[in-house]
Amino acid sequence: MKNLPQVLMFTAALLLIGVFFFPLWKITLFAPQYPDGINMYIWINQMTGDTPYTLQNVNILNHYIGMQKIEPESIPELQYFPYIVMAMIAFGLIAAWVKKPAAFWGWTVTLMVLGALGIYDFYLWEYDYGHNLDPNAPIKIPGMVYQPPLIGSKMLLNFDASSWPNWGSLFLALATLVGLAAALLQQKQNAAAAEKREKNHSKNALGFAAIAGLFLLASCSVEPQPIVYGEENCHSCQMTIVDQRYGAEILTKKGKAYKFDAIECMLHFAEEGSVPETEVKSYLLNSFDQPGILTDAATITIIESSSLPSPMGMNLTAFTNTAAAKEVEAAEKKVYNWNELREAFSGLSAHRVSKR
Repeated sequence: MKNLPQVLMFTAALLLIGVFFFPLWKITLFAPQYPDGINMYIWINQMTGDTPYTLQNVNILNHYIGMQKIEPESIPELQYFPYIVMAMIAFGLIAAWVKKPAAFWGWTVTLMVLGALGIYDFYLWEYDYGHNLDPNAPIKIPGMVYQPPLIGSKMLLNFDASSWPNWGSLFLALATLVGLAAALLQQKQNAAAAEKREKNHSKNALGFAAIAGLFLLASCSVEPQPIVYGEENCHSCQMTIVDQRYGAEILTKKGKAYKFDAIECMLHFAEEGSVPETEVKSYLLNSFDQPGILTDAATITIIESSSLPSPMGMNLTAFTNTAAAKEVEAAEKKVYNWNELREAFSGLSAHRVSKR
């Protein structure tokens, strides 16, 4: 799924909202007078207990051993931590919209660092409360400290103190893991896309080289194109080319072929200048004695004779064999080579043709 990293990044950012609805940490104190334990919850922006009086009871107990009074409103972290989380949510949504591995990694690493700093700050808070004791406390035991454990359980005089992450920390951990997955997947997709682009560039380069080679080959070796009789049309009169004895073709130096159903059609096309002489490689004709074979017009004999009617009415017939042409020539008939025929018919705006 192409958009999966983006979806994961959105999800990771939104998971942080959970820390506003669930406590991050839970500290429980068990004592003979509190066999069920006193639970204290540390949130992103407050500290609470099982009842509205939990903190009051904890402070009363702490007073006897000289620990400081817990006053949530005086703890600065609880004031600015919510803004940091909101900034991280906004950062994550922007990273998801940008959809860049660097943005995904930036968000994930920042969240990891903030999480580590948060745990370290919590440790310092516990250390301060457990070590900075009132020297005038009713109960004083030399060398005794009352720092609760960061994670796990610990006996403090007759209190069994346990400290464990709560649901809010789970949301933080999930957000970090999902962000990490998004970063890794996006990086993998980008690497695959880059590899694909490189392969396509290589294929395109090979394709261009092949095309260039074909063009070069075509320009170096231009060959006549066979006429498909009964299917192709004359470039001049648009009639279907049928008779294999009278077909003709103009072949350009670039390999383009213009095909005709009679010599007169090719003469008319050439007279119009549709193809400049500088672009013509050769003029080709079918012959009466070798039908269907295109031969260079410069090597052919052409007879004008009413006894041999051509398809378009000018009675022009080509012969490959000059002797064969003379056999059918009569006294009143005319014999041309290609240049003579071009000269004889030059200047005509239209040749005399009739529809079949």
